[in-house]
Amino acid sequence: MKSIWKSRPLSEVCEIRPKKAEARRSLLPADLVSFVPMANLNECQKDLTLEEDRPLETVVKGYTYFAENDVLLAKITPCFENGKLGIAKGLTNRIGFGSSEFVVFRCSEDIVPEYLFYYLSRDMFRFEGALRMTGAVGHKRVSKEFINEYLIPLPTPKEQNDVVSFLDLVFS
Repeated sequence: MKSIWKSRPLSEVCEIRPKKAEARRSLLPADLVSFVPMANLNECQKDLTLEEDRPLETVVKGYTYFAENDVLLAKITPCFENGKLGIAKGLTNRIGFGSSEFVVFRCSEDIVPEYLFYYLSRDMFRFEGALRMTGAVGHKRVSKEFINEYLIPLPTPKEQNDVVSFLDLVFS
């Protein structure tokens, strides 16, 4: 990464865990939304596996809310260390709900979701996060403080898109 790029904490460039009230305001209780269990969040792949829709009223309590273009990251062991993350795309009614073990990042205009995806998929991020996990063995989770305070270098959005295009090519 270029040293001229300023770094900022994730909590400054992303809304972390957007409020469910957004979904309640935009849809009726019987409207369908995508449902994504942990098994459908793949390892270091941008795309989620979308197989199931459920009525909003059946998922709004007890599950994690996300929307189109949000970046999802598993926060529990061993899913976090295995790199389970992806970008929500193609969601029914542009809204999804899933595992309570997801961290959801809503990117601001300063950061491109695909750039964030690639940055979070780095081995170093997972290694550092694993060192800061809290909880009992088998139920350890990446701490909220680690996620909020983690620094990410921020080139311009155009440069971010250039990085993404290069990495897409490399990993295709």
